[in-house]
Amino acid sequence: MARRVHARTLTTKRAVAGEFARHPSPWILLTAITVPLVVRRRLGGPLRRADIVALVAVGIAQPLVEWALHRHVLHLAPRRIAGRTIDPGAAHRGHHRDPGDVAGALLGPGFAVADSALVAAGVGALGLGVAAATGAAPRVALTAVAGGEVGLAGYEWVHLLVHSGHRPRSAWFRRLRAQHHHHHFRNETTAFGITTTLLDRLLGTAGRPRSVVRSSAS
Repeated sequence: MARRVHARTLTTKRAVAGEFARHPSPWILLTAITVPLVVRRRLGGPLRRADIVALVAVGIAQPLVEWALHRHVLHLAPRRIAGRTIDPGAAHRGHHRDPGDVAGALLGPGFAVADSALVAAGVGALGLGVAAATGAAPRVALTAVAGGEVGLAGYEWVHLLVHSGHRPRSAWFRRLRAQHHHHHFRNETTAFGITTTLLDRLLGTAGRPRSVVRSSAS
C-alpha cells in the first residue's frame, strides 16, 4: 500500500522538499530537463538571441496553458464517446476529494511521463517556430523544451507547496495560496491558475478569498 502523507505535516520548505524528492514525478521531470540540455550542449554553439526569445515565449505560454488545461480538461465531466467513457478529470476529482493528500497533489509516474512528453512536443514546436522566424539553428527547440520542462517541474513544486502546512511569508505566495484554497474549498469554478493568478485576473475567474483562508489540513 502506498505511503500516505498529509500536507499539514509539512510545515517547512525543507519538509516539503524532502517529501517532494520521495515521489517519482520530480525525478522524471528532472530527467526531462536534463536530456535536452545535454543534447543542446553536444550540438554546440552558445545561447543566442533566438534561445532567449524561445524561453520568453515558453514563459508567456505557460500560464495560459496551465489555466486552460485546469479549467477545460481537469474539470471536464465524464463523456461517452463511441461507446466508451472518457474521463480526463478523474484523477483531479480525486485530488479535490482529498486535497491534503500529498501523493494526490503531485503527478503520478504515468501522468508525469505523458505530461513531459506533451510539453516537449508543444514547446519543441514553438522553439522550431522561433528558429524559423529568426533564422536560427533548430537546436533552439531544445532550449525551449528544457524551459518547458522547468516550467512543469515548477508547477509541481508550487502545487505541493500551496497544499502544504508551510505558511507563506511573501505577499505573492500568500495571494497564490489563498486563491488556490478558494478554488478547493469555496468555488471550483474560479482560480484556475497554479503558478500565477494573472490569467484568472485577466479572464475574470479570480476568486475572492478571505484574508484568512481555510488550510488544506482542514
